[in-house]
Parts: sequence; structure tokens; C-alpha cells
Amino acid sequence: MLLDFTVENFRSIKGAETLSAVAASKSKAKPSNSESSRRVKSDDEIAQPFHVEGWDIDILPVISIFGANASGKSNILKALNYLLNFLVVGDYDHGADLIPFKLDHQCVLLPSHFYLRTAFNGNIYIYSLVLNSTRILSEKLEYSPLSTKRSRLLYSRIWNEENKKFDWKNGSDFSGSHIQLEKSLKEREPFIDLLSKLEVSVVQPLINWLSLNRFGSYCGEFDTKIINLLWLEQSPSNTFTVILPIALKKGRDILLKFDTGLYDIEIRKTKDAENSYQIYALHKTEDAKIISWKFEEESMGTQKLFDLACRVQLMFLLGSLVIADELGSNIHPNITREIVKLFQNPETNPNRTQLIFTSHDNTLQRNNLLRRDQIWFTQKRPDQSTELYSLSDFKVRNDLAIDKAYLDGRFGAVPFISDEDDFMPVGEDNG
Repeated sequence: MLLDFTVENFRSIKGAETLSAVAASKSKAKPSNSESSRRVKSDDEIAQPFHVEGWDIDILPVISIFGANASGKSNILKALNYLLNFLVVGDYDHGADLIPFKLDHQCVLLPSHFYLRTAFNGNIYIYSLVLNSTRILSEKLEYSPLSTKRSRLLYSRIWNEENKKFDWKNGSDFSGSHIQLEKSLKEREPFIDLLSKLEVSVVQPLINWLSLNRFGSYCGEFDTKIINLLWLEQSPSNTFTVILPIALKKGRDILLKFDTGLYDIEIRKTKDAENSYQIYALHKTEDAKIISWKFEEESMGTQKLFDLACRVQLMFLLGSLVIADELGSNIHPNITREIVKLFQNPETNPNRTQLIFTSHDNTLQRNNLLRRDQIWFTQKRPDQSTELYSLSDFKVRNDLAIDKAYLDGRFGAVPFISDEDDFMPVGEDNG
């Protein structure tokens, strides 16, 4: 599970900004009379967090980010996505997507920093990475085992500019033949990527989690490639062989549940390409005949909903992370709410899958859907860099209408709109 993520000098993010999934400390204050009369739910009644075994840490199943256009919401997710992809497939973009903060000439010359904390089986892993478009400057992996709760080094490497090589350190818990691979690493290749091809028991839970996250990234654009990718993952010894049909069926059931007008969905193998599949939408006519057409002819909302539903159900089965930029785009707010509730409910989310999403839909802030520590905001600083902060940083009554207060600018993170006179055509007036 993700505990928190920190990024510095990436796109609109200048200084270090941290997104935390750690639940805020429980308030000891008693509810006011007005709160009691309105039956306002406590945070734990809204969403019960996941407890980290053996630690005094609770992890939130859902994190939401709201903010004005161009405030940096998407860049927070892009930074997290960039790191997760980089750790799984290495230098997949040859540095093209690693863009520093360009509005400061010093930042352009500086590297980007990433910091990730995760928890598996009671152990906490801490990974840090510093790199630029040319090479990795430092990489470090530590963990705190449940048995001692003390931080232990697994490995670290720091680029030595004078010697033009990495200075390595390895912890006693990281011994093994895999250490011999250190010398074969390229200057911009993470060591954890090589470890994913081996079986190093001390880091295997983290490796497994990282390898699954590529299926949970949803950026609001429907793409049938997700279906092809999932089918290609199937093999007699692969977990996907068992769970993929279940995920697709559950995704289909969600789509039919929300009254999209579909009778059914079929996935058929195409004849003109090996290992390629086409999705078809089935509809029933008034005279009870079944007709079908390519799924791309359905509305954009239906397409996106199916894509999202399949990813969500797959990640529910695998127990990983779903990252969704503009979660409610082209989807009705009531459906978006139901999707969020799926993550909050331990019966539909038994494997502790997490959701991190951005949205402009402030209705998601109302009616006890999200806890205060699940709501985050982004806004621009005077230097145009992104500031990230949580609603829990504010003293907010439990019965406050968060959505209205947000639009009123009580928490910042809303656009500044100039006076309407500034938009009048030249030569016109109010007379």
C-alpha cells in the first residue's frame, strides 16, 4: 500500500510537495449539538482506513485532489505515474517526460527528486530517487521490518562525478548473487528494475506491487489496448489467466448496472491480427432482436466507464493502486460517487486497493462521501509553482458544507476570475 509520495522539481512542482495516504489522527472532540442533530458521520464512519499490521498507522483507501485549471493537479499524478513506470520498465522515455520546473532558471539545471513510502506484510519500504535527463544521481532503498521497526539499508548508490561511476553500499539484509548486477547497470537504469526480473525475497512484495500498477493508471481516455494488454498477459502459469475473465465480467456488470442502454458486451478475437481483440456493444431492438457494433461507436462516457470499470475490478482482485486523472470526466456524478464507494467498502475492496484521483466535480465533497483527510487541493503560488495541501490542514466543522465552502474560496484552490468588464469587447459598455 502507498503511504506517501513526495516529488520536487517536476513540471509545475518546484519545491518538495507530499501527497499522503496516512489517515489523520482521530479527533477527541465531541460532536456539537448541531452535528448530532444532523447525524453527521465521523471520518471512520465515512471510510474505514486500512491498518498497517504492527504499526500505529492507518492508510486511506481513497485520495482526491481538487483545484483550478493549470494548478498542478494532473502533474501530481504524472509525477507518481512517472516514478512507478520508471521503476518497472526503466528508462522508457529516454528522459523526455522528465521535465523540470522551467519558470526558474536554476531549477532547469537541477535534477528531479522522488520519494516513495509503501507498506507490505507489516514492513515499510522507503525508496528515493534523484535523476536528470542524462543519468541517475542517487538511488536508495531502505525498509523497516515489523520485527524491529528500525530502518535498514538495502542498497544505495550515489554518482561520483570525479570517478564517473556509482559509489555503492549494500545492507546485510540484501546479500546475494544479485549484487553482481550492480556493475552492469546503465547510468539511467534503476536497480529495482533489474530486481523485478529476479526473486529477491526481501524486496519481492514491493516488486510485485510495482509491476501491477501499470494496469491501474487511468487518464480519462478510453483505449481498447488495455484489453489486448490484459489478454496478452495470459499464460498457463500466469495469475491473469484466472482473474482476467473475472475482472472483465465484473467490469461488464458495472456498465450494465448504470443504465447505459447496453444489452451486453462481447470481446472477440480479430481475424486479421494475432493476439488482437475487438470489443462489441450488443443492443436489443424493440422486437427483441440482438444487434451489435464496435464499442467505439458508443458514447464517450460509456467507453470511458467500461475502461475504468475493468481497471478497477482488475485492481480489486490484485490489490494495488488505481491512478485516475479527471475521474468524473464524461461520467455522471452519481456514477462517479458509486465508483468511489466501491473503494471505501471492504466487501467490494477486500484486497486493499487504493484510488488516487483528480476532479473538478465538487459534488464529490458533499454528503459524507469523503473524509476530510481524503480531500486535497492544489493552487498556484506567486511564482506559478504548485502548492499541495490537505483539507485536514484547516479547522473544519464536521457539518460544514465542504463543496459550497470550496467554491466560495474558503480553502483556496479555485480560479481567480477577473471582473466581467475585463471581457467586454472594445467599444462596448453597459449602457
